[in-house]
Amino acid sequence: MRINRASGHNRSPMTRPALLNALCAALFAAPFAVLVAPAAAADLKPCRLKGVEREAQCGQIEVPENPAAPDGRKLAIHVAVVPALAKNKAPDPVFVLAGGPGQAAMGVAGQMQPVLAKLNARRDIVYVDQRGTGRSNALTCETSERLVPLTEALDNQRVVAKLAECVAKLPADTRQYATWIAMRDLDAVRAALGAEQINLWGASYGTRASLDYLRQFPQRVRSVVLDGMAPPDMVLPASFAVDADAALSRLLEQCERDARCKARHPALAADIDRLLDAAAQGATIDIADPLTGKREAVRLDRLLATNLLRAPLYVPSIAAVLPQAVAAAGGGDYAPLATLSSAFAGAVTRNFADVMHFAVICAEDLPRLTAEQVEAARRTRFGTESVDFYRAACAAVPSQPAPAEFYTLPKADVPVLLLSGGADPATPPRHAERVAEALPRTLHLVAPNLGHGVSAQGCAPELIARFVRQASFDGIDGACLQNLPAPPLFAPPTGATAKP
Repeated sequence: MRINRASGHNRSPMTRPALLNALCAALFAAPFAVLVAPAAAADLKPCRLKGVEREAQCGQIEVPENPAAPDGRKLAIHVAVVPALAKNKAPDPVFVLAGGPGQAAMGVAGQMQPVLAKLNARRDIVYVDQRGTGRSNALTCETSERLVPLTEALDNQRVVAKLAECVAKLPADTRQYATWIAMRDLDAVRAALGAEQINLWGASYGTRASLDYLRQFPQRVRSVVLDGMAPPDMVLPASFAVDADAALSRLLEQCERDARCKARHPALAADIDRLLDAAAQGATIDIADPLTGKREAVRLDRLLATNLLRAPLYVPSIAAVLPQAVAAAGGGDYAPLATLSSAFAGAVTRNFADVMHFAVICAEDLPRLTAEQVEAARRTRFGTESVDFYRAACAAVPSQPAPAEFYTLPKADVPVLLLSGGADPATPPRHAERVAEALPRTLHLVAPNLGHGVSAQGCAPELIARFVRQASFDGIDGACLQNLPAPPLFAPPTGATAKP
């Protein structure tokens, strides 16, 4: 097999449905045989990746969309390699597995290269756009409706109806875009590049994908870094509510301990509850469209309200402004709250395949949703709105059951470094703790004051580089992560009032 030259492709600007989907997301039969034969060499051509100064090498492999029908429709899986600087490079490259599900690996190269710079000195860094993302037949509902009125874009029933129309027209079988199939593609890329073993770095959903690759191909893995653990038995979207509620409670406690915050927002928890109560009654709010600046009257329901609260929690420096934004909303000004959410969701949607996102969650998570999990979500401030939305969306996205073994954790004797942010509203340490107990060789490091994503912060790049270089935990000390401070809670200039 050869890797063929990759063609260029750029995602168009984010669509309104994609914005809502990203706010909801901001995150599984027996194994198939490998149906693509490896080759001794890869045919890579020079290319450029956005945000990466050095020239990369790009190509593609062809795989069957349906592994059980090798003569059927084919997919081009695109790959980019940032070559090692050293001539005498190490034989085991680092493969980057992106999050979502729905992010394309090549789309995060600009952010990842600084994190992996020390490893790139002697190792190739490999970005594979997972089937259904980026350049690998992205499953996305790009339409001409990017500038429909905000009131229509945030109408959940309309979003689901448009999703159904989009899926029906896509040149794809959404049942074939699940994680366990995509990891077969990843191994085909490994074989084409001629690497006997690889190192895996995965974040958020990429941790789930990494675990499944390790399960299917343990002999091909030298080391694994998992940042923000999302195990296969996590069951999104029920965990959205439970984990986001814990992160929000943490922020409330932080405000209670902070004298200035407590003085300015003495009833912050009650303010949030009033906002959610108003949303439950179907309040109408006046808000500026983030794409056009035009002000519109928008119906605020609980799904939108909870998403506006949850998105800022991913990044502590953004979450630090949330108390002031909630106070402003209590006075009728929802612009700060919408701006905080857009600051996170906007970056996600620029590299996000919304249908692929649903294809994964609908196949791997929703079928395992139990009444107990729904009830646990119902008891939180975030409720079951995300569960209800995904149930409706998944009715429009065909999927197939995951193999039972997909939900088992691998027993391979491979060192796995787990990283967690203590303030993470999506993949907090509790998920990594469960995985760490089940895997044979693990080290779990927690950065108490960080949110969703640890690898780029403080000493984390150095810890990752040392771990991958030696494929062991020798000298890996997480104390430097423990000492990373929480950002101070935002306070307006002296003299400003807490509420308009």
